[in-house]
Amino acid sequence: MKRIVLTVFLMFFAVALLPAQQNVNQEIRVKKIDVDLNQAPRYTIQGSAPQADPTAKWLIVVAELESTPEWADEVTVRFYVVANYGANAKGDYVPADKFDVLACSVTVVNMQKNFPPTGKKNFVPVFMDANTVKKYGASSKTQFIPEVAVQVMYKGKVQDTKWMQDEKKSGRFWEAKQVRGGILLNLLQSPWFPAYAEFYEQVKPSSSAPVQ
Repeated sequence: MKRIVLTVFLMFFAVALLPAQQNVNQEIRVKKIDVDLNQAPRYTIQGSAPQADPTAKWLIVVAELESTPEWADEVTVRFYVVANYGANAKGDYVPADKFDVLACSVTVVNMQKNFPPTGKKNFVPVFMDANTVKKYGASSKTQFIPEVAVQVMYKGKVQDTKWMQDEKKSGRFWEAKQVRGGILLNLLQSPWFPAYAEFYEQVKPSSSAPVQ
């Protein structure tokens, strides 16, 4: 009887340790995912300048990363974004299920260590332009973007996958429906560049591409 109890205990202990053993080589992880709707930065231009639309809001999805390598030469961040169509959706394309799964892959370069905490934070964003946001016709940020998943690749391996809301409820939703590329933009393709070039991680040129 004692031998059976000991065997069961050892099996339970081994299973309890398994996640930690699997993450021993994890060098970069997704700490947090934030979503916001905001106006684009305004730049001062000499002479006459076009009047900005005060109602125009861009979608910004930001992944905050924790990195343990002193320097990571290249890190690829894959974004999967659920975007719902609202009652005021515009355009020729509105799917029957009234939502898209948007995908974008961004490679950043020369990312500096920030874990254990060094005071530096590593942020990687993607954007959706204001006209496309209007086209979806969402009534609120929460209704528009109910879920986001971010996956990090480093040295050819998946380091981490994190869901903004609920992993168990959402599952790997990007595998259940055909993703749409070419809608989300990286920093270099947005009005936040160059003003935020030193706030966000440096994007490798031509690295933004649809995820297959």
